[in-house]
Amino acid sequence: MKDSGQLELKTPDYEVVPGLTMETYAGHNRSMQCPRLARDGKTLFGFADLVPTRAHVPYAWVMGYDLYPVETVEVKKKLLPQAAQENWTCLFYHDPDQALGTVVEENGKLAVVPVV
Repeated sequence: MKDSGQLELKTPDYEVVPGLTMETYAGHNRSMQCPRLARDGKTLFGFADLVPTRAHVPYAWVMGYDLYPVETVEVKKKLLPQAAQENWTCLFYHDPDQALGTVVEENGKLAVVPVV
């Protein structure tokens, strides 16, 4: 497929168009990709199955069918504090009630404030 031009291989992290990158994180599986859109000093980050709902923000809350749950926790410990510090708008696309929010630290714990 590659030789015929039907498949374009990408590096684990790559820019789709200016400002939109796809980032690969292991945990849910080895090749889960999260989109990051950066524009005008703001960031929208899609956590995909890494943090599928707001209820999964606590580090230990991982999906039972994550293939690499220890790696999921490691990546969450990296990305969630960064999201809080940099005030990202976050997409929790499996959340049935509020898919967009910002991560904040309250009393030493991370929580999600809905985007209205």
